Amino acid sequence: MVVSEIMRTDVVTCRPHMSLEQVIKTMLEHECGFLPVVGMFGAVMGVITDRDVSAALAARHRTPPHVTVEEAMKYPVYTCHRSDTLLTALGAMSQHRVRRLPVVDDRNVLQGVLSMDDVVLASHKPGSATSEDIVETLRVIYRRHSAELTAVSNGG
Repeated sequence: MVVSEIMRTDVVTCRPHMSLEQVIKTMLEHECGFLPVVGMFGAVMGVITDRDVSAALAARHRTPPHVTVEEAMKYPVYTCHRSDTLLTALGAMSQHRVRRLPVVDDRNVLQGVLSMDDVVLASHKPGSATSEDIVETLRVIYRRHSAELTAVSNGG
């Protein structure tokens, strides 16, 4: 199975100059916690999550209208292509410890998004990723860094 068979194409995006207030409203309106950040011609520049928004606001001690997406977004952005196999995409998710990948063309223009949710929901289809592939990918993504484990084990 290839990415194009299960990816979402109805993707909401944002621009780097937008305020986090606008991003929060967009995420609430569309019930999502992840937005690809695209430039003027649709090329993916980064991604922003609801967690990135919270972290940026806490770190900058400014209100949402006064912090831009560019200040909070993550880059470099990890992507996949429509023709990639699901196993290739799962490998990228594991390697970069992300649950979502923007799907881009050869010019880095956004074509859609592939999420772990999409992979799980398609797991009953012929040629899809196996439950073992999915669980292994999630295990790697959710594995704590050694510093996180030390903080947890020391009560922090």
